[in-house]
Amino acid sequence: MIYPLDSELEPVITGRIFDRIMQDPDAQVVEWNRCKNEPWYWLVNYVFTKRKDENVDGASVERFPADEYLRYVFDMCFRERYLAIDKSRQMRLTWLFMSFGLYWAEFHDNEEVICQTKAEAIADSELVKRALFMFEHQPVWMRRGIVNNSYCVLGFDNGSLIRGIPSGAHKIRAYNPTRGIIDECGFLEGEFEECKNDMLACCKDVKVVSSAMAGEWGDFINSVAA
Repeated sequence: MIYPLDSELEPVITGRIFDRIMQDPDAQVVEWNRCKNEPWYWLVNYVFTKRKDENVDGASVERFPADEYLRYVFDMCFRERYLAIDKSRQMRLTWLFMSFGLYWAEFHDNEEVICQTKAEAIADSELVKRALFMFEHQPVWMRRGIVNNSYCVLGFDNGSLIRGIPSGAHKIRAYNPTRGIIDECGFLEGEFEECKNDMLACCKDVKVVSSAMAGEWGDFINSVAA
């Protein structure tokens, strides 16, 4: 694998190159394999997100931003089995973590990525559906076949899936995950510690992220920083 910090920061696929690849099945195979081997290249060239401006109605669709801090965090996702990020708002880290989960589910067989947050409905709308959005906005030749697109589940024909679950004691133990993501941990007050510990017991790879706040999350992140 080529780690993100060893990849070019900016995208290189122009509209003309994209059109040429669309017409060349051999080039599509080459690109698919490059994306599997070079996840940052895949992210900034072929992944799109929705950008919301709090001062403007609606959202725009755009390529994943090629920002240096995002490349650095994405690199850490692959180098560190366990990663905790304390963030401010509007940093796109939820999109980044879900793209990390999508990368493993789409390009690797039999991965089960569990995404956990406060409520099941939020796990579906803000986590699983983000992965689906990024998946659907890739070129058709890159996409895996979807075998299950239901509430809180996105399953692929390679045996991999992304599943959203709510917070709570032992919720993750009903499944057999390989990787886990906990989003907005600060809102899991009174449940974060047990959710984190359950995920660590089940998954070989765990990422946790939250907007900065006091309480259980603040105590945890400050103890790690110390």
